[in-house]
Amino acid sequence: MKAAIYIRVSTERQSEEGFSLEAQHDILMELLEKKGMELYRVYSDPGISGKTMRKRPGIQQMLTDMKAGRFEAILVHKLDRLSRNLGDLYEFIGTVNKLNIRLVIASLGSEEIDTMSPMGKAFLYFNGIFAEIYSDNLREETLKGLTKKISKGGRHMSRAALGYDYNDKNELVINEKEAELVKEVFKKYLSGMGVVSIAKHMNSFSRGKEGGVWDQKYIKIILQNPTYTGHNHFKPDTWEEDKRIIVQGTHEPIISIEEFEKVQAMMERKSTGHMSKSSYDYPYGGIVRCGDCGATYIGTSTVQKLKSGSKVYKSYRCRNHYTNNTCSAQSIQEKVLNNLVFEKIMITSNKIQDKKESVKAKADKRMLAKEVEISNRRRKNWMMALGDGKLSPNDYADLIEEEELRMKEITTQFQDEDELYINELDIEQIKDMMLNIKDNWELLEPDTQKQLIQSMFRKIVIKKESGTWSIKEILTV
Repeated sequence: MKAAIYIRVSTERQSEEGFSLEAQHDILMELLEKKGMELYRVYSDPGISGKTMRKRPGIQQMLTDMKAGRFEAILVHKLDRLSRNLGDLYEFIGTVNKLNIRLVIASLGSEEIDTMSPMGKAFLYFNGIFAEIYSDNLREETLKGLTKKISKGGRHMSRAALGYDYNDKNELVINEKEAELVKEVFKKYLSGMGVVSIAKHMNSFSRGKEGGVWDQKYIKIILQNPTYTGHNHFKPDTWEEDKRIIVQGTHEPIISIEEFEKVQAMMERKSTGHMSKSSYDYPYGGIVRCGDCGATYIGTSTVQKLKSGSKVYKSYRCRNHYTNNTCSAQSIQEKVLNNLVFEKIMITSNKIQDKKESVKAKADKRMLAKEVEISNRRRKNWMMALGDGKLSPNDYADLIEEEELRMKEITTQFQDEDELYINELDIEQIKDMMLNIKDNWELLEPDTQKQLIQSMFRKIVIKKESGTWSIKEILTV
């Protein structure tokens, strides 16, 4: 097996015992003979700092030859002879592992570290973990800087969003033509149109930024961008959405905060199944549920031809009854459903769920936080044991895998609990809205009917007993 020897001293330590080039050379040549290896070449960087590998010709030549496959092993006196820069070591160890190069570190004399041995493999494994911590820390420090910048009102975007341009002072200014497109997207979504339909609508007469084609992903990006309300924002991919930093910017808004918040509420309810994503012409689509099987009621229409024209009659039927024939629930006319809802709001408004989180839910949150803390402490202890040689890499991996499964089961257990609903509208507001809707229902356009109903209700459970329809449960937004 051909092996390379690498030696280095920095100017300030050249005269120290054990750090001279000659001393390192002698130790490594003795080790080479002991291992039965053939010397390929001695690479050296005399009197050069170990802060970085990039400015050292000796190690750069060694890296070039290593990648060319000219030797199979590297011998070095101490790891810091390669570099004292953790980032450089991270890259170097990654390259060594990738090329399957044997690394021997003679720092412990007869108990040298050899990556061909179990202890050597554990050493590299631990160094990989350590380097990952370094990499994570670097990202964290970068995030701290960006977070501080955004918190003080700065921006973090390389290109202007649709509707804006940068002026010569690097300030966001409204692009009037594009701003009209943004307003159209928000207008259509608030009217009840889905993102796919909006994309088709927008493609029929326009293109996005730099001529891009509209699709549902692009529509969602626009609908969820706080920039349009005059704010700057920042959220790394690893953060939860509720941790997004949003601060007041200096640019002019295109969309009002009220409109933006309505859109976010609608998108949240659609994503959780509490608001219809389609059924554009059916106000109760996705909201009404069967009291027998729990399935959603879907809208359907019949057209009756009259002398004065045609009249459309809408009704809703249980999805399980209609598609699977597994439920015997009957269909209900929209007119009957309207009357049920109006009466329920007027008569039993005190039964609508209030803004309280159950005691059990609070206890569950505390319990989950405690389990996360315990898990983090276990992982830290195992990593330290691995570094001390008290735990093998295989045992460490097994423990980590078991802990991942344990935490996944615990998290799933809490997620399976019933979802908590919170009302955002005052009950008197709902009463007034329902009275106005009841008096003017037939005069409203279908999209307006849907927008009004789905902006007030999250779920309505209905059931027919003894020939009479009733509402078993009603949840407001």
